[in-house]
Amino acid sequence: MQSRLYQAGWKLLDVLFPPSCAGCGSWGERYCPTCFEETKLISNPICQICGDKLHHPDDVVCARCRNEKVAFSAIRSWAEFVEPLQSAIHKLKYRQDRGLGEILAEPLVDLVKKYRWGIDLIIPVPLDAIRRNERGYNQAALLARPISWRTGIPYSDQALFRDKITRQQVGLSMSERAENMAGAFRAIDRWAKEKTILVIDDVITTGSTINACAHALIAAGARRVYGMTLARSQHA
Repeated sequence: MQSRLYQAGWKLLDVLFPPSCAGCGSWGERYCPTCFEETKLISNPICQICGDKLHHPDDVVCARCRNEKVAFSAIRSWAEFVEPLQSAIHKLKYRQDRGLGEILAEPLVDLVKKYRWGIDLIIPVPLDAIRRNERGYNQAALLARPISWRTGIPYSDQALFRDKITRQQVGLSMSERAENMAGAFRAIDRWAKEKTILVIDDVITTGSTINACAHALIAAGARRVYGMTLARSQHA
């Protein structure tokens, strides 16, 4: 019911105030069919754990996942963080284009159904208090809520909190990102205990943020933690 009302509300607004495409700027769609077609989807071969691209098609997991123990069970992403999706995510994240969440969540709904991970709870990666107050909303929640409504899987933004204010991850190395996010999150036992949890974010680069979320959720009693993002940015 919530999903239908949410979709109907945005469709009505789109009729009254026709949107411009967040990818190319054309009028009439929040993210137009042409931009959907031109979005560069993630393709195999990918690491079966972190979802990063593999350099050798015969590999199953990447070198990092072979050598380092991660807290999450798997991460998957819909597309690469390049145009036109890159512009759309920037508008979702920084320019108050909240209506994008509903339409950009659609391919993630398909991924949730495809992988059949047995998810009990969907949660967004939480923002710290400063960024949340600056933006007035959490862009990961704008993706996570419609996924919950469309799949029937419960949603909560009360299961996980960001306990420390971290540096912006842009420009940091893989090791610096991991150090920056270490201990950044705190999970609530009554939400996490004995559950298989899906953590939603807009973009992944090295996976350090979702890994830190997973550490906190596992410590609070979660059985397994999976991650899913709209886009994947390539790291050095």
